Amino acid sequence: MVAAVLGLKARVVRHQLRREWWRALLLVGGAVWSLSLIPATFWVQRYLSTETSDVRATLLVGFAAVCVAGWVVVPLLVTGLEDTLDPGRFASLGVEARRLMPGLTIAAVLTLPTMFFVAVFLILARSWRYEGWAAVTVASVGGLLTVALMVVAARVAVAWSGRLLSSRRARLSALGGLAVAAALFAPAAWLTFRDGIDAALAYEIPVVLEWLGRTPVGAGMAAPGSLALGDVAGAVWRLALLAATVAIVHRAWQANVAYTLVHPTFRGAGTRRRGDAILDARQGSREHGIVAAVRARSLIYWRTDPRYLVGAIGVVAVPLVFFGLALPVLGLDQRWGFAAPVMLAASIGWGRHNDVAYDSTALHLDIVAGRVGRAVMTGRTQAVLVWAVPLVAAGALAVLAWSGLWEAAPGVVGACVGALGVTLGISAVTSVLLPYRAPEPGQNPFGAEVGAVGASLVAQLVSGAAMAAALPIVTVAFVLSLTVDARWGWLALVAGVGLGVAGAVAGVRAAGSLYDRRAGRLLAAVS
Repeated sequence: MVAAVLGLKARVVRHQLRREWWRALLLVGGAVWSLSLIPATFWVQRYLSTETSDVRATLLVGFAAVCVAGWVVVPLLVTGLEDTLDPGRFASLGVEARRLMPGLTIAAVLTLPTMFFVAVFLILARSWRYEGWAAVTVASVGGLLTVALMVVAARVAVAWSGRLLSSRRARLSALGGLAVAAALFAPAAWLTFRDGIDAALAYEIPVVLEWLGRTPVGAGMAAPGSLALGDVAGAVWRLALLAATVAIVHRAWQANVAYTLVHPTFRGAGTRRRGDAILDARQGSREHGIVAAVRARSLIYWRTDPRYLVGAIGVVAVPLVFFGLALPVLGLDQRWGFAAPVMLAASIGWGRHNDVAYDSTALHLDIVAGRVGRAVMTGRTQAVLVWAVPLVAAGALAVLAWSGLWEAAPGVVGACVGALGVTLGISAVTSVLLPYRAPEPGQNPFGAEVGAVGASLVAQLVSGAAMAAALPIVTVAFVLSLTVDARWGWLALVAGVGLGVAGAVAGVRAAGSLYDRRAGRLLAAVS
């Protein structure tokens, strides 16, 4: 079974590389980029070897904590990075989960990111060489177990998050869990916000890292430190704790695979309604009717489809982290707070760079309806604006009330409108030019087809580069209003609104024309 699973994954990747040769270039580019980081890792290892054992252990615990958090959080915020073989595809074969797990586990390990982190942790383990080879051995074992925890925790986080968003009751439970988590982290955030980064580095963070060394997150990196101090029992129980945690989390992954094998993809429906929200929206001329129907259909997606809910949550996370964590930790001036609503507007627009691919079977319906690309793209963009405009306005109003700089209101309104409109226009074009396969309705919203990660990275990099080039144009007057003279804010208002509306309209029109010309290739790319 292991050979069958690995062979299946290899064949899927090989066929994709034959069909789309540029994926091979991305694979080679990723390997070269990873190798380019190895010399820096050796330099860090040499620096750590000159530090005392307790300082070295503390720094390595912090590094492990950041890596574990990144492996768990990034696939949840940036969809399309999780390309594990979908166990649901084995459901019709009657294979048990325990027979599948060895193959799925080895397939998860034999990936470029996993092998890169294995190399990094083994190199860093050599920083303990002056404490004896026993410490190096313990550090190597701790590093390998930490990488194992990263790999299995990422799979479990993606699988459980997908199930939490699969029903309304589960979504309410997840929302309650997030509220509890926010309440638990609020005191630490408030202390950091109140005392600043210097006090946090001097007092709070060392205490946090010390306690992390007693948890599975940092136990593998703290174990060689305990051995260097003569605490053999401390090293043994830390490694045992980490190994037991890896086994438990792997068992949880297996339980989720078993659940997936006996629960087919649920696509909703089955609800009896008095009217049809999509057909009833078709009023007026043919084009306006199509726009209204697509807008109504997209609004249903945004209310009920977990894939869209994940996208909405992801775009809010970055501004929240910047305002709640980066701003107080870095001790930035309160005027930097105005970057949060602008970032929110830009991330909402950028997040729709693969919008068309999420239409699934509805894309076929739109294409066979004739040359309706402009109406389809207009309706989809209007559906985003229905919730994005109130959300960005609420964010801007909250920052204005927090800072008390109400004279900056015209500028922040112009910057937010400009950022939202321009990025939506860019995403409308890239979603037609560079689409990549998205999870189908009912599938895990965090998943991606095996081998599709390269395509998603290209689309994200291209749309991100276009956004980075356009944002300074719509925000420069706003920055001048904050740093030079508040009267620049009125120019920022006029320029932001004008450029934002023009960018959105031009982008949607261009995307509509491309939609009609590339209909066949669009279907082939996303289905």
